[in-house]
Amino acid sequence: MDRIVDELFDPPVPRDELVHPQHTVNATLKSDIVKPAEHMLENTKASLGTDPIPAARYFSKEWAEKEKISLWTKVWQMASWGEDIRNPGDIYVYRILDRSVLVIRQRDGSVRAFVNACLHRGLELCEQHTHQAELKCPFHFFTWGLDGDVKWVPSRWDFPQLEQGEPKLPEVRCEEWNGFYFINFDKSAESLKDYLGSRFLEQWKDWDFSKRYKAAQIEKRIKCNWKTGQDAFMESLHAFSTHPQSNGGAANDTAQYDIWPDSPNINRMITTLGISPERMDPRPTEPEVFEWICSMYLPDVLGTEEGKLKSGETARDGSAWIARKAYSQNFGVDCSNLSASEALDAISYFIFPNMMPWGCLSFPLVYRFRPDESGDPDWCIWEAMLLLPYSGERPPSGPVIKVGPDESFESIIELGQLAMILQQDADLLPGTQRGMKNLADGKLILTESQELRNHQAWAAGLYCPAP
Repeated sequence: MDRIVDELFDPPVPRDELVHPQHTVNATLKSDIVKPAEHMLENTKASLGTDPIPAARYFSKEWAEKEKISLWTKVWQMASWGEDIRNPGDIYVYRILDRSVLVIRQRDGSVRAFVNACLHRGLELCEQHTHQAELKCPFHFFTWGLDGDVKWVPSRWDFPQLEQGEPKLPEVRCEEWNGFYFINFDKSAESLKDYLGSRFLEQWKDWDFSKRYKAAQIEKRIKCNWKTGQDAFMESLHAFSTHPQSNGGAANDTAQYDIWPDSPNINRMITTLGISPERMDPRPTEPEVFEWICSMYLPDVLGTEEGKLKSGETARDGSAWIARKAYSQNFGVDCSNLSASEALDAISYFIFPNMMPWGCLSFPLVYRFRPDESGDPDWCIWEAMLLLPYSGERPPSGPVIKVGPDESFESIIELGQLAMILQQDADLLPGTQRGMKNLADGKLILTESQELRNHQAWAAGLYCPAP
């Protein structure tokens, strides 16, 4: 039988991108009618070179063991959202590899953290988040107060080695920032305030997450290293291909990346929206960009006068107005004075080693990536918290939704349009983890500026400090 072979045509080749596009984040923010805070107008223009990164650091069991010993035992790491332990007796169980910590709201309203293990035979005192008046081991009923002081020891006569008041639960350092509680196993480590640095604390003073509520928290076990996962959100270069729906009005390839030598544990990314991307051919017109924004924020205005640009109005100015109106309607809070950048742009910070808070309403998220409890470097836990503003009485926190490796973010209605974006990233991460093991020379080639944040921790040696 004759087989018909279709003629194969070569697809058009995109034009060479040999020079930086004309658009810059810094110039755009300075030209906005409602400008952001002064620190947002800063552009560090930093470079850490282009040295390749050994891919084995993302899948090597030896490297994962180094992290377990020299990283996770020494760094400040976000353990709990304060509203998850709102009342005295509320207990949050935080796990990192084979360690487990109880973050407990005390009777006086303060928060303390303790090792989650009975000092008799080691059984975990709590397996999951709970509310209790005391900590009682279900094995033999050893009992401690919420403050870690021992309350009752069964057959105390048979423990002659224990002094009065023993054994106390070992305490873990616990400090608060912006409604989040961080823990550190290293008793000699600097304070959380010094770890974050005065620059970061100043930049975040107007973004008070303690005045938001957690609409949902998603936990997805996914087949990739924890660094593979979070690296995907360190740059916007991928959005052009991974999130093609964003090409209607996001300048993904001209994002700004900031690092500061005096703040090694912090960095920042700003990606502007409401901008016609120069990479697109044909390039969207200003009315088309505005229509794209309207379709995301207020689709009901499409086809009306409100859904059209005014004479002399730019797509970004009109888009900022549309976004502010949508937020005011959806959250019941006044957003009329919100800067264009806070209303439209993706403003993502990174707190080393694994927390990503977003200082904007367009992506009201906090990400956290943790190694899988099994210790297998090919798996991790990806968490996404949706933190929204509110008016009146604080709404109750939404559910913790666990998503399996083969389940989709798109089934989570609480995420709205963000669900598709997260799933598009999730679809690529397992393949990225597999592919890194197949590199001919075992090295990853990174850009100089657009993957600056990916370079930073490696260049500073933060991912594996000396024991």
